[in-house]
Amino acid sequence: MTTAGKDAEKDAGQGLVAVTGATGFIGAALIDKLLDRGVRVRALARNPARLKRANNLYTEQGDLDDEAALIRLVDGAGAVIHLAGVTNAPTEQDYLKINAAGAGRAAGAAAKAGARFIYASSMSARAPDASPYAMSKFEGERAVAAAKRCEFLSLRLPAIYGPGDVGTLPYFKLIKSGFALEPATDEPARASLLFVEDAAEALLAAITKAEPGVVYEVGDDKPDGYSWAEIGKALGDAFGASPIAVRVPKPAVALYHQGVRAADRALGRAPSMRQGQVNEFFHPDWVARDNLFSKAAGWAPTTPLAEGFAKTIRWYQEQDLL
Repeated sequence: MTTAGKDAEKDAGQGLVAVTGATGFIGAALIDKLLDRGVRVRALARNPARLKRANNLYTEQGDLDDEAALIRLVDGAGAVIHLAGVTNAPTEQDYLKINAAGAGRAAGAAAKAGARFIYASSMSARAPDASPYAMSKFEGERAVAAAKRCEFLSLRLPAIYGPGDVGTLPYFKLIKSGFALEPATDEPARASLLFVEDAAEALLAAITKAEPGVVYEVGDDKPDGYSWAEIGKALGDAFGASPIAVRVPKPAVALYHQGVRAADRALGRAPSMRQGQVNEFFHPDWVARDNLFSKAAGWAPTTPLAEGFAKTIRWYQEQDLL
């Protein structure tokens, strides 16, 4: 950042929040909320041109491997919100390099700056053996906790959906076509499901509230989460349709998953499905049963599932994706 840019930053107001992963799905919603509150934001980005130009938004070019860029990112920040990471990587080592080692470096930089560090972890870290991704988020929590003198909070976010997310688009298309797939488990699998703006509000609450040094699980508006059948029905209602529930056995899903990954490799494409995703799909419990973060931070989601689905469908339609 130029000296003029630094001077402009200092003149923009009180307080500074540093953000990694600002160009991502959750990051974009978080940046909007910070700027709406008049908070100064400094965002790390490989390509700053991907970030919108706005007052109070400043950029630092770099990535999680660039320790000098991380030091510049957190300089003068009161809080660092770490969203950068990968959900789909070629190898287990790639997951660990970015989601664990990268988080540790970012936390170390925050500690040197005396900033509170909020790590956006995943509910999947509860079951690290489920997949390489889940393991990397669990190891990320450990790396953050190991950073010396780091005042950290790790938030295990549940499944996030909303405008801007293309990852859930195939499921929306499937429901619209009249089918609602769900895992054929002995007991109905359940999960917490959180609208992206509510997830951003949870991260904001972590800046000044809740005790540091804790790993919190973040829930949704239902203490026991949602079953796949309930999710399919709610999304069907949002479309004004009644999709047919189809319970699929794990071997069939695993075979399809292997086929897609094999086709991606044969065509030289990046994997469109992550290793271990089948285990995640069939895991029986991704619910924040004891939503201690809500109690600690005074935070609660405000977007009911029906409203969130309606907003997401509208965004997909506006983007000609649905």
